Amino acid sequence: MPTENNSEVHLKTSFRMKTNYQELTSKVLRQVLLAGAVLYIIIFLILVFYRIRYPFELEWQEGSMVDHVLRILNGQKLYTSPSIEFVASIYAPLYFYVAAAISKITGIGFFPLRLVSFISSLGSFITIYLIVKRETTSSFAGVLASCLFAATFQISSSWFDIARVDNLFLFLLLIALYLIRFRNSSGSLVLAGVFISLSFLTKQTALLIALPMMLYSFLRDRRSANFFIFSSLLLMGGSTLILNYIHKGWYNFYLFDLPKQHPMDMGMLTTFWTQDILSHLSIAFIMGLVYLLTLLFSCDKETIFFYFLMAASMIGASWGSRIHVGGAENVLLPAYAAISILFGLAFHTVSQFITAISTNKRNLLMASFLLLCTFQFYLLKYNPMRQIPTEEDLEAGRKFINIMSQIKGELFMPEHGYLPTLAGKNGYAFSMSINDVIRSNAIEVKGTLLAEIRQNIQERRYASVILSDFEPFQKDYIEQYYKVERKIFDSEDVFYPVAGLKRRPEYIYVPKNSVPIEINNDFLK
Repeated sequence: MPTENNSEVHLKTSFRMKTNYQELTSKVLRQVLLAGAVLYIIIFLILVFYRIRYPFELEWQEGSMVDHVLRILNGQKLYTSPSIEFVASIYAPLYFYVAAAISKITGIGFFPLRLVSFISSLGSFITIYLIVKRETTSSFAGVLASCLFAATFQISSSWFDIARVDNLFLFLLLIALYLIRFRNSSGSLVLAGVFISLSFLTKQTALLIALPMMLYSFLRDRRSANFFIFSSLLLMGGSTLILNYIHKGWYNFYLFDLPKQHPMDMGMLTTFWTQDILSHLSIAFIMGLVYLLTLLFSCDKETIFFYFLMAASMIGASWGSRIHVGGAENVLLPAYAAISILFGLAFHTVSQFITAISTNKRNLLMASFLLLCTFQFYLLKYNPMRQIPTEEDLEAGRKFINIMSQIKGELFMPEHGYLPTLAGKNGYAFSMSINDVIRSNAIEVKGTLLAEIRQNIQERRYASVILSDFEPFQKDYIEQYYKVERKIFDSEDVFYPVAGLKRRPEYIYVPKNSVPIEINNDFLK
């Protein structure tokens, strides 16, 4: 019987040691990837702890959202003829009614609205995990997909926990996508229709994803598709007709007429891809494309149709919203969710492919792939401390509320909602909503609104007007009748929102030839 010489034994031993070392390296890199990914969710939870009870704006339009909830709690309709008193936002009402219900328990303020967004974000994380886990049977891939979406917190303008409609809209949409993809009965398709309709009743963008999903359902199974299609059309169409009737036509005006008249920013046609997507998510995006291309070589037409239509509709909806003037980073959330799902699916597919390789290069390839995925998460790193208002911000906010409370008479602050209410003053229409009407083609409506605003300014109805430095509302006209009485903040670094535009109240205007405002400075010391 032949025996191995020492040289052969040494070679085999070296090979086994090298293989074991490479396998250990891959296992370590896998754990490093997982730890780095999960860290983004941990950071988000810590940020929410510090942000959710902040009593002022994290993002400059949050106050306007609270004003909507206040209106509901006061028994008033949201969608009415535009006036200086109130102009509705161009969003559907569900988020505001959910927040109003919670406000009856927690009290009015930013907290209940942010709570809805926070819970919705957690729901989105879980649903993304479930979609990928169900498709791949891999919990690891599901966790990575969920964590990648959490890692887009900063590049989506730290929107996951603020008082805006986007997170509830996305959560409801993702539930609908899960039910559509993994339906196991006609009832689940009806339920999918319910959830996608609720998403539509939160933000109209859901319609852009609902239509391709109807096409998918039809291509998959024409008979069962009727359960989803009819329930969706019945609920979306029926609710629109009913709400428009209740609000005497103003519902359609705000939700459909105004948004379609927003001007286009043609530069975003390419910037969306180069800056919003590729500069942050190039690896995940390319992996997602590769996954979609591999589906073309499979025989599973259901999977091909679903993920192509899901990706195209969600990324396309974000792209279409982004190229309109006013489309900020929050509109990227559907695109980032879709890319995160594809990333998780691609991770599992590539991992399986590498594992099936029988050569000694398998471990090296796996290690390289894990490093690539880790680098994708590294590209999304951010400084969490910049997402938290400081003690100086809090103190400056309290001083500002005190200043407003000491102003005798009416106060007009169109660029920040709810803050006047905190000072015991009446709130007025929000500048962004007013501008939506003014730049529309509704000649009579915008003429009436603008005339009312300018008449109030001309008659010096307000004891004070407070404006910002960033595109101040009707500044040229206001300065014909009002003058700057004082700058609000001494520091140039306090009370700016940590999300969205850097915009804060800056100047107090008083009527020309008026007596200066007297402020008790004891509180300010």
